[in-house]
Amino acid sequence: MKINLLNGSLTYGTVTIFSRIAAIILMPILTRILSPEEYGTLSIALTLVLLANAVVTLEVAQGVTVRFAVSNSGDRKLYPSTAIRFMLIMYLILFVVINIFGNMISRLVFSESIGSSILIAGTLLVVANGIFLLMQNQFRLELLSRDYAILTLSYVLLTSIGAISGAVFFQLPTVGIILGQAGGAALVDVVGIFMLRNTFSGGFHTDKLKEMLKYSLPVVPAGLLLLGGQQAQKFILSKYGSLEDVGIYGLAYQIAGFSALAVLGVQTAITPSVLAHHDDAETPKMLGRLFERFATVALILCAFLSVFSKELVTIFSAASYRRAEEFVPYLAFAIALNCFYIFFPGKLIRAKSAAQLIASSASFLIAVSTGFLLIKFDGVRGAALSTLLSSATFFFIWYYTSQRLYRVPVDWMRLLKSTAWVAVACYVGIFIIPTSNIFFSFAIKSGLMLILFCVVARDYFFEWWKRPVSQP
Repeated sequence: MKINLLNGSLTYGTVTIFSRIAAIILMPILTRILSPEEYGTLSIALTLVLLANAVVTLEVAQGVTVRFAVSNSGDRKLYPSTAIRFMLIMYLILFVVINIFGNMISRLVFSESIGSSILIAGTLLVVANGIFLLMQNQFRLELLSRDYAILTLSYVLLTSIGAISGAVFFQLPTVGIILGQAGGAALVDVVGIFMLRNTFSGGFHTDKLKEMLKYSLPVVPAGLLLLGGQQAQKFILSKYGSLEDVGIYGLAYQIAGFSALAVLGVQTAITPSVLAHHDDAETPKMLGRLFERFATVALILCAFLSVFSKELVTIFSAASYRRAEEFVPYLAFAIALNCFYIFFPGKLIRAKSAAQLIASSASFLIAVSTGFLLIKFDGVRGAALSTLLSSATFFFIWYYTSQRLYRVPVDWMRLLKSTAWVAVACYVGIFIIPTSNIFFSFAIKSGLMLILFCVVARDYFFEWWKRPVSQP
């Protein structure tokens, strides 16, 4: 069962690491080309791309995931072929709307009129990214991890090159970055469609579309509210702070995003395998053990990002971004919490898409209410704390409702002990260790992380060490 549940995880994990390396290389380049205000504009524009991808296509890709995974009939490839045609129709409608109302939307979102060019560029990126994500998902559903890796690595490479080229050669670097990424993604789309030409050759079928939308339509508000809970702070900051504040927050969020490395390829590989094997008696136990181990890795990684936040911000940005170091700890734990829902798949297994609204709605309400309150009170720090509260709300509500549908056993006492040790390490690393001497500070922090690793991971090490002795 373990092999099936984690099938392709090594490949997916390798791809994820490569993607993160590309992000690491790209980040210091862009922060040295863009001012914090320009980086804030770019961050909001890319957030709008995420929101548009969730809304415009009515989350039909999630309908493909469920229907394709559970169907054993020979016509199941009609689902992705119908979905890609439906998405193109919806993208055409979006493009018309942006061309008509682009200037008005731009004034509302960016607090000042910077023209509709950035929204038009963003629309092109929405189309290119949406098609890419559908194809990426299809390779995952068909367990074609090698093709998935080829497509994803090509996307990472070409969009990174496009972003740098656009930033350097366009008069408006924010627009150039988005257009460059859209161009790179479009090239990958052409290759991906060719690779999946048999899958997408089935034409458009209204009955298949209705089946997918029956599942995905309730997901649309849930997905929008979830993304809103994660990204609302940027828009509140742009209204009650400045685009420079958004840029500082955006950089801290990017660095904190490395905490998502804790789940590596498992986040991509686990869902299709769980949908296929959820009736096996060992699956819940396996999911529980996986959650405990990956949560422990995430805690250690979040501690590392928190303790070394000053050094990381110094490496990945220019001097004008330095205050971002204060907000990395909040956001690292927030992003890690957002990844853990995959280990509790009750809602997906029982196809209770409407139930996702509970967790997403609560997360959004916490994000908006605490966002307005805390951002007015403490600016970017308030935004980071609001994000953490919103993520914690989403995870614990998701966990509670999913456990009622499909129970996964978890040793919470062990995780709470690990969390306590991590909290102590973060406090010492951030507030106690002196920073006047860079090399001395780095050495002490490294020793602190080594001690934390030994303390938190010792139980798992002893379990692994004893297993060959206790089992034949």
